[in-house]
Amino acid sequence: MDALHSAIIDFTEAAYNLEAEHEVWLPRLIEAGAPVLCHGLGVFAMTCVRPSTPGPLDIDQLYVASGPADFPERLARLRDELDTSFLWPLSRPGAPKTLSEVTRDHDPAAFDLIMRYFGFAKDGLGLAAFDPDGRGVYLIVALPEVTRLSVRARERWQMLAAHFAAGYRLRRKLQANPPAPSATTSLPLGAEAVIDPTRFRVVDAEGEAQSREALAALRRAAKRVDCARGHLRRSDPEKALELWRALVRGRWSAVDWFDSDGRRYVLGIPNAPHTTDPRGLTDRETQVASYAHLGLSNKMI
Repeated sequence: MDALHSAIIDFTEAAYNLEAEHEVWLPRLIEAGAPVLCHGLGVFAMTCVRPSTPGPLDIDQLYVASGPADFPERLARLRDELDTSFLWPLSRPGAPKTLSEVTRDHDPAAFDLIMRYFGFAKDGLGLAAFDPDGRGVYLIVALPEVTRLSVRARERWQMLAAHFAAGYRLRRKLQANPPAPSATTSLPLGAEAVIDPTRFRVVDAEGEAQSREALAALRRAAKRVDCARGHLRRSDPEKALELWRALVRGRWSAVDWFDSDGRRYVLGIPNAPHTTDPRGLTDRETQVASYAHLGLSNKMI
């Protein structure tokens, strides 16, 4: 496997970089993924809110990794000319598609219109990483040729998008509730489990992580992440990405944490997407229904 593709795991690690300040997290994420993203024509990323009904994205931060410096202005002009009812499906979560694939499904004439603003490329890949509440990350990769993604490529990009969404959600949660002992857990960063990765022993657990099944799942997840970040990142990065799950049992993200002596631990931090349902569904049932509505496959859910 080309060593270039080991950046897939660098990319995934960057999604969970909790040390980075808000302003630099997105640029560092794109820089880490540049070897597998950039085709020399530009990579553009934004943190934003996608409305639940057709309309413009509410952009929080826009980052242009490469490509034309006037990309934000080009995007603004495009949004003014193109009907927002079409812009909205471009960012729909689900199986990733190129711009040519999306426009073929919705409005073939729109492809030519969009490419008038982005004539430096022939196509574009959109990666949508949104939670059910519409908050998330949207990446646009400029492509040198009109491209139809393979099934495997779609799965790979969708797995990466799940990590972007989980990492961004966790950052927002910790910013809203700064790390400190809380009413629900006394563990670091609001975690419910602390795992020693040298022996994959659970050091401490609280709340829902205390059950035998949960502890076993968290230990397995820590092993999987450690394996993905080890030799597999270069020998078989595709397998490494499959091993690293964005959520464990629909509730926890496995994240590195270092104590005051520099010892590394893996934390199981509650990081389920916020969902509300008035019909009496359980949290897990509501998550499944919400992600199905967003267009995710059963395998991804």
